[in-house]
Amino acid sequence: MLKAALERDTQNRPFEKSIKQFGEIVMAEPALLAKLEEPRDADSFIAMYCKLAAERDIHFSPSDMRIAVQEQKQGSNWVIPKPVLNIVREIF
Repeated sequence: MLKAALERDTQNRPFEKSIKQFGEIVMAEPALLAKLEEPRDADSFIAMYCKLAAERDIHFSPSDMRIAVQEQKQGSNWVIPKPVLNIVREIF
C-alpha cells in the first residue's frame, strides 16, 4: 500500500523528485548550503533555490517549491533536506 501511494505521488507530483534530487546535491556541496543562507525573505530564497537547481539542469517551478516547503513545514512529504528546512524556518 505504501509503495502504491509513493508511485501515485511520483506520477501526480513529478516536481518532488526534482526537488529531492537537488536537495541531495545541496547536501553533497557545502558551498551551496552556505549560499542558500544568503536570502533574507521567502521569495528570494525560493528564487535562488530554483536558479541553483536550474544551473544543474534540475527544474521545478517556484510554486512547486512553495508547495514542498509548506507541506514539509507541516510535517509531511519530506523532499527537502533538514539543513535546508532549518534555513526555511528562519526565513518563512
